Amino acid sequence: MPLWAQNFMVSYNYTGEDGIMDRHNYSKNSVRAKLNHKIFDNVRFNFATSLQSTTTEGGGSLGGTLKQTILQPITGGVLWTNDQMLNQDLADEFLAMPGGTNYDANNPIINNRSIDNKKFKRMATVNAGLEIDIIKGLTFRTAGSYMWTQTRKDYWDNGNTKTAASNKSPYGYGSRDNFEDSNWQITNTLNYSFDLNKKHNFTVLVGQETSHWESMKLENEYRSFPDGNFGLNDVSIATPYQWKSSKSQIGLVSVFGRLSYSFEGKYLLNATVRGDGSSKFARGHKWDSFPSVSAAWRISEEKFMEATRNYIQNLKLRAGYGVAGNNKIDNNMYATEYGSGHYGNGSSDFPTFVPGTTLGNPELVWEKTKTFNVGLDLSAFNSRVNLQLDWYNNQSDNLLIKNKIPSSTGYTHQFQNIGSIRNRGVEVVLNTVNIATRDFSWTMDFNIAFNRSKVLSIYGNAENDFFIQDYESRMGFKIEKGKPLGQFYGLVYDGIYTTDDFDQLSDGTYKLKDGVARLKGFNGLVRPGDAKYKAISGETDANGNPVWSVNDRTVIGNASPKFIGGWTNTFMYKGFDLSVFMNFSYGNKVFNMSTQRFIGPYLPNQNTLSKMANRFTLIDPATGEATTNLARLAELNPGQHSGKLMWNISENNKTAISDHSSYYIEDGSFLRINTITLGYTLPKKAIQKIRLSNLRFYATANNIHTFTDYTGYDPEIAVSASALTPGIDNSSYPRAKSWVIGVNLSF
Repeated sequence: MPLWAQNFMVSYNYTGEDGIMDRHNYSKNSVRAKLNHKIFDNVRFNFATSLQSTTTEGGGSLGGTLKQTILQPITGGVLWTNDQMLNQDLADEFLAMPGGTNYDANNPIINNRSIDNKKFKRMATVNAGLEIDIIKGLTFRTAGSYMWTQTRKDYWDNGNTKTAASNKSPYGYGSRDNFEDSNWQITNTLNYSFDLNKKHNFTVLVGQETSHWESMKLENEYRSFPDGNFGLNDVSIATPYQWKSSKSQIGLVSVFGRLSYSFEGKYLLNATVRGDGSSKFARGHKWDSFPSVSAAWRISEEKFMEATRNYIQNLKLRAGYGVAGNNKIDNNMYATEYGSGHYGNGSSDFPTFVPGTTLGNPELVWEKTKTFNVGLDLSAFNSRVNLQLDWYNNQSDNLLIKNKIPSSTGYTHQFQNIGSIRNRGVEVVLNTVNIATRDFSWTMDFNIAFNRSKVLSIYGNAENDFFIQDYESRMGFKIEKGKPLGQFYGLVYDGIYTTDDFDQLSDGTYKLKDGVARLKGFNGLVRPGDAKYKAISGETDANGNPVWSVNDRTVIGNASPKFIGGWTNTFMYKGFDLSVFMNFSYGNKVFNMSTQRFIGPYLPNQNTLSKMANRFTLIDPATGEATTNLARLAELNPGQHSGKLMWNISENNKTAISDHSSYYIEDGSFLRINTITLGYTLPKKAIQKIRLSNLRFYATANNIHTFTDYTGYDPEIAVSASALTPGIDNSSYPRAKSWVIGVNLSF
């Protein structure tokens, strides 16, 4: 007999955020609906859908306008007024100045005003499921989901920027890119639960799942718009500059089964096995199996624990072993992809196929992570103290990494199964009720985790137990058997040359003393105030002087923290509530790549970090000329032995801002006061008259303060996408402080 029992939910949400720069903002509108419907006693239907529309204006990296803002000269001196510095792009004038050949800081104000950079994203999702109780304990469920996403990226330069001029587009140029993605998933399961003698409880589940993803994109760039144009709304009057399109598909098929067993609620066992087949691998490597098993013992339910039940409410020992698969690589990487191209022959143009930059690898297989963990759960003193301890040992084999390969192959990268690593550690979660009275309570949640990684093996590298992974020619990482991941690899910075490192010659010049380390093969003049590095390899030049080179690179830090964690304290007094959340990290190093770009001598006439004001100077202010008198240089640089003086800005030190150097490795430890929330809930009696069951006002502050010695914007940086090159602050966008005021209503 139909029951037609149902419940449903509809919600609308709007989010609007202004960025820390003008014309950088974000907005989102979303609608959600959810329905649970009981058709018959044994038939249930659920349905959920959502529609979402977002608009993002501006960029999100220091690589754009914000970076240009930092590098822009802060004054025009006697050449240009402040009004000219603000409202004119003087890049050509700076380029024409002595030493300004590579000046690259365009006026950020003009750029920000002239460029419209927007992303529009629409997303629709549908989830539905049907459950049928066939007989007692036996349930069949079928579920399906579909998600569609359409993204449009519009970039329009109205022609007032230096880039527009170089593109021969004084009246504007731009691009309009369209991306469409969809994926569907169908899951069917059969679940049977039964018990024997009311002591043995069994649950058996078998299932099948199919997933499919499809992606299409169309990218177009147009230049040389005429005067009086309509921008991207009419591209027919512009010159097409670049146009390309692509389509890709991914499939994943899975079968799985699970057995769960419980004896009197004291002994628990779960065993699972699944097989996955992925289209990302070549034939013969598509399928693999991933088993797992876990068990638990509720010690607190044993008879010998009866005497402790007044102060121990729960004591459980857990253990588990499982294998998980990873196929998160680009699509079709088992083959070398080709795209279209063309070549000229005389006055004719012929289409052709052009290989991509990534070499295919038909031997790619699933990356597997074997996990073993042991845990203990404890709840004591009427659940006022709750402790969770976990020890784990994770071993990942056949790591899938996009690796650089010799350019002599004709390609730049190849996805490879490069080796095996282990992560081992301990996690502690503690919850306590410190004070609990009628009017006041104080609860605390604390967690801390210790993880240690280790490279177990490196495949295909029989001659060496290590290899060096380079990051944008700015820093090296040493991946070494028996050592942890995240090892920064470079030269050890040894300060600057002082006047004590030189001999004064009779002609008034100077030369580096014998026995003082120097750059191998450098035949130029070494000056006081030049950067120097430790020569640790033992190499010498023809005269027996120690020299440094790439052979002196060594491990100069590690990106992995010794421990990380979080700490929340919640206080409640009558109707008031206060919550303070802090998180922390200790012992990790960060490669401050931004410092490399923002100190000199990189390019003349650009702004730089304030630390460059405290640099070694070669110029005698009395003459306005460089002096070679060592005694005078010592007078001009009294802090040369302090270790805090920056190098001089001579041509010699241009490499100092690109050397793989320990100077740019900083301590990334921090303690952040992340969130503080203060709320007040009105008494029940006060709100019953307006037919409310709950009314709470609250205010939240985010990113309040960070205690750290790190000199960049944020020590909690987003690491590189590769596990081999973590801990890089590559122009990360500053984390903004924010606050929220809200109301919670319950009818």
